[in-house]
Amino acid sequence: MKKSSLSDWLEYQQGLNSKAIDLNLTRVEEVYSAVNINLPKDNIFLVGGTNGKGTTVALIEDILIQKGLKTGVYTSPHLINYNERVSVNKTHVSDKELVNAFEQIEKFRGNVPLTYFEFGTLAAFYLLAMHECDAWIIEVGLGGRLDATNIIQSDVSIITNIDLDHQEFLGDSIEEIAYEKAGIAKPNRLIIYGDTVVQSIIEQQANLVDAKLISRDKEFSIQKKANQFFWSGVEHTIKGIHIPHHWAQGEINNLATSLAAIESYNSSLLPTTEILNNILKDFFIPGRFELIKSGTNWVLDVAHNPAAAKNFRERLSTLNIKQNNVMIFSMMKDKNLDLFINVFKDIVSKWVVCKMNTERSYTTLELKNRLAGLGIDNIKVMELTEEAFKYVENLEPISDNIIVSGSFELVGPAKQYLNQKRYLQ
Repeated sequence: MKKSSLSDWLEYQQGLNSKAIDLNLTRVEEVYSAVNINLPKDNIFLVGGTNGKGTTVALIEDILIQKGLKTGVYTSPHLINYNERVSVNKTHVSDKELVNAFEQIEKFRGNVPLTYFEFGTLAAFYLLAMHECDAWIIEVGLGGRLDATNIIQSDVSIITNIDLDHQEFLGDSIEEIAYEKAGIAKPNRLIIYGDTVVQSIIEQQANLVDAKLISRDKEFSIQKKANQFFWSGVEHTIKGIHIPHHWAQGEINNLATSLAAIESYNSSLLPTTEILNNILKDFFIPGRFELIKSGTNWVLDVAHNPAAAKNFRERLSTLNIKQNNVMIFSMMKDKNLDLFINVFKDIVSKWVVCKMNTERSYTTLELKNRLAGLGIDNIKVMELTEEAFKYVENLEPISDNIIVSGSFELVGPAKQYLNQKRYLQ
């Protein structure tokens, strides 16, 4: 097919491998070796885990930029535009740059059937190298051991936390998932663990490759004292931290883990209390507890597993939220619907279900039946996401909040809808 635009290239990549997710490093390593991408000599952070990867990446990014490092970031998935996945000092790369990178990867790909994610990962690495970034912060896509991002030799590997998610690919137990996540540990390098569950699995995998393990509540911790927080690392402390009022424990743990990663690798990059509080004062990630005022309050969050749902629910409590809330909801078929739904039952008075624009989405009938099976009867079915957004805006009486959660593929279109509405106004 003719490939001139970014959308042409993205469509092309989706057809190269018959599987959307095909965890295997053989293909991506073969093309990576051929492209010969130059990594920075240090400051490579690889961030895995079940939840909080995006927050951890963004915190490390902000800290390194404050220290004057040209910082390149690769994350996934995106909310609206593919360009969101690759940024340099918080500026997304252009369509032209992405197309050029895709052309370079295609030149060396030969007949290797890269997946969409593998192709994009290689292109991202190519772009960060072209920009000659001083530091790379790379978010693992799925799992760790066999994820395409794991081909690089990171200086610091980070596991934010471990919980049940993507069981069809990673295993049905916490232990199996921990094994896959710990596969990003690198020989004689640092691995930071931001959780306290199944630590023995992480230790075992770290020992296998002689990686140095730094774990939360062992080598580092964060605690509240009076109205401020106190972070303690291996050799350093940061006092007087002003945690954003709308954060939950998940974000607090992510901050502790980010600081531990920086201290363990290069303590001179640690921020002062003043710099850290300035970062936290303005800290924001699109699609994570994003509040948008449009007639009523919209609260958007990409939580898509039970652990993330509980953290989101904790953050909602900071709004002094009442019971008159509408929730627009959809999920991927591999997610645990019941556990997710139960987290919000006490605050949602009306559920609006829709099917996302992906074959992986639950159908509206499946969603309605599962909600009904949990004793929920105030359900409105709207087949398309945009229909759902329009419907809730015309409800009478007006809801206290419109909550949108369950997937990137739902929150992204919601953001786009609200952005367009504001533009038209």
